Amino acid sequence: MRVFLITGFALDKRAFALMDLPSETYRTLDLIPILKGESLREYAARMAKEIGLAPGDIIGGVSLGGMLALEMSRLVDVAGLILIASATHPRHIRKRFKLWAPIAEWVPRSVIRRIFTLIPRILALQNMLSPEGQALLADIMGGFPPNLLQTFPMMILRWPGCDPGVPYRHIHAQGDWLIRPSGDPAAMTILPGRNHLITVSHAKVVRGLVMDAVQGFQNAAKSNSGTVSRNPSSPARR
Repeated sequence: MRVFLITGFALDKRAFALMDLPSETYRTLDLIPILKGESLREYAARMAKEIGLAPGDIIGGVSLGGMLALEMSRLVDVAGLILIASATHPRHIRKRFKLWAPIAEWVPRSVIRRIFTLIPRILALQNMLSPEGQALLADIMGGFPPNLLQTFPMMILRWPGCDPGVPYRHIHAQGDWLIRPSGDPAAMTILPGRNHLITVSHAKVVRGLVMDAVQGFQNAAKSNSGTVSRNPSSPARR
């Protein structure tokens, strides 16, 4: 059973680096280039094919990556879904992003680059990041493709949303400055603090929660497999 974790907006797969996940099971993924006119749903479907997502895998992601994972779970019969600081609908995104998104396409790339290189410094000044976390995010955000910074915001806001149709876990910070926590309380773990980039700021805690979720999905899959083998006439899960 493979576990795929997709990075988020303005990030790359190094956003999971401090979690130190076992590489034999966990595959952390960068975002792929956008095709002109592509919707977030179409982008997710194309990415699912590119990574070879298969029935029985586990899919998850941080922020935008979680939204993409949601869409992929509609297409492939995955064993479980992990949402990290993510949302099931754009209505849960805070207003500051919604106000900025429509003009992102027209903002000079040099200005966008400057804004995103300042974010780690600002978060560190607000005691949301350790020096190690600040250095990591500064390096990541400083190299994110400006064209994706201009294109993804409206793709996200135009997304119709997607409710989980498979077993899932949601991990979020209580005062997340970008996305409000929302969803089934039974599937939600709320961490203290205001940071959105919790795979960096809360790396060890998020690591434990992700691995616990994966273990739960694996146990459930084994249990379901045993039930089916004892009852050959039982219908498939979906």
